[in-house]
Amino acid sequence: MPDKKIYLQPDLKHNFWWYVAGVLLIPLLGLGIYIIIKKRREIASITCEITDHTITVADNSYSQTIDLVNITNIAIQRRWIDKKFGIGTLTLQTDSREVKMPGMENPDNLAELILKAAEAERIRLQKLNKTRQKEPESRNISKDKLDYLTGLWQQGLISNEDFEKERKHFES
Repeated sequence: MPDKKIYLQPDLKHNFWWYVAGVLLIPLLGLGIYIIIKKRREIASITCEITDHTITVADNSYSQTIDLVNITNIAIQRRWIDKKFGIGTLTLQTDSREVKMPGMENPDNLAELILKAAEAERIRLQKLNKTRQKEPESRNISKDKLDYLTGLWQQGLISNEDFEKERKHFES
């Protein structure tokens, strides 16, 4: 089954003060228009892709991927204006590094959902590891018994009918 993917982008309100500065600087040789366009492109280039197993934050120059199981904490940074707009920057923390998701709407809810997903992924991997540890032993025993049965059949010690009958037990 393919991973579910959610794409998020920073809210335009994240660069509120740059837009204010841009509007104020429009009379100054169009410098304000340049600032507004630059900040809009910067925000539009940032994408956050959340899947069942990873989170990838990318912009024009680089991409950072972090596995959900490695996330230990999420810090939320907000300026006073970000609180008014209901946005914030999430910092996903692992034991070795940090990945920032700037300008996310409802950062508290998003952080809670990511932490729940990380815990669910850890539980899923623990269960998967337990089943993987058990499977090889039973398969090896069945394979050994099937090899023994094949040897008996090749030597002519058991009939074709008995071989086929017993072989079906080992292959299922």
